[in-house]
Amino acid sequence: MRNSQHTIHTRLLALLLLTGLLLPSPLLAHGGVGLQHLNNVPAGPFRVYVWSDPEPPQVGEYHVTIALTENVEGDATGLAGGPVLDAYIIVELLHQESGATLSARATHDDALNKLFYEASFEPSQKGNWTVQVRIASPGCGPAGSVAAQQPASSAPPCEPPQVVSFQDEILPKAFPWQAVLGGIISLLLMAGAMLLYLMTRPPAPAESPAPGNGQRPAPAGGSS
Repeated sequence: MRNSQHTIHTRLLALLLLTGLLLPSPLLAHGGVGLQHLNNVPAGPFRVYVWSDPEPPQVGEYHVTIALTENVEGDATGLAGGPVLDAYIIVELLHQESGATLSARATHDDALNKLFYEASFEPSQKGNWTVQVRIASPGCGPAGSVAAQQPASSAPPCEPPQVVSFQDEILPKAFPWQAVLGGIISLLLMAGAMLLYLMTRPPAPAESPAPGNGQRPAPAGGSS
C-alpha cells in the first residue's frame, strides 16, 4: 500500500512540476537577462553592458537594462573594476521614421537584480529605433547635459555625460500564442493529474454492518 501511494505522489509531483514549467511567465530580463546589445563597451570611467527585453521587441512594451563597472586602465576584460551603482542614467528612444522620442531615467527600482539599472517604455510605433544611453558620474546628474556642480570643495567638476547607443527594431504587437498555448497545456496537465489521482487512489474500506440489538430471532412455528 505504501509503495502504491508513493508512486501516486511521484506521478502527481512530476505533472505539477511540468505544469509549472509550461505556465506562461514574463521574461526575467528585468535585471540583466535578455538580448544583449552592448558588452564591455568602454565609456570614459565606465564599462557599459546593455540588454533589452522582451525578445523580439513589440509595440507597447520595451525594457532597457544596464550594468556599469569601473573602467580600470589596462584591463580589457572589464572584470577588474567593481560595479558602479550610483550613476545617473537617462535612456532615450528615437523613432527613426517619425522622429518621435521617449525618455526615462534608468534606476534600480524595477530591476530584479539591484546591481542593474532599468528603464521601461511603452512605444506605440513599430519600426527602427535608436536607443541612446547617457551616463553621468555619481553625484553629477541629470545626464542630459553637464550637471549642476557640487561645491568645489567637496568634488571635482562634473564632466559631460558618456553616451552609448544601439539600434533595435520594434515589431507590431502579436497575438500571445505562446501564453495561450501554455495556459491550455497547463489546464490539460492539471486535469490529467486529477484524473490520475482518481484512477489510482486505493479503494475506500468496506463498511462493516451495523451491530444488531443482541436479540435472537424467534424459532419458526412460534413458542411451544
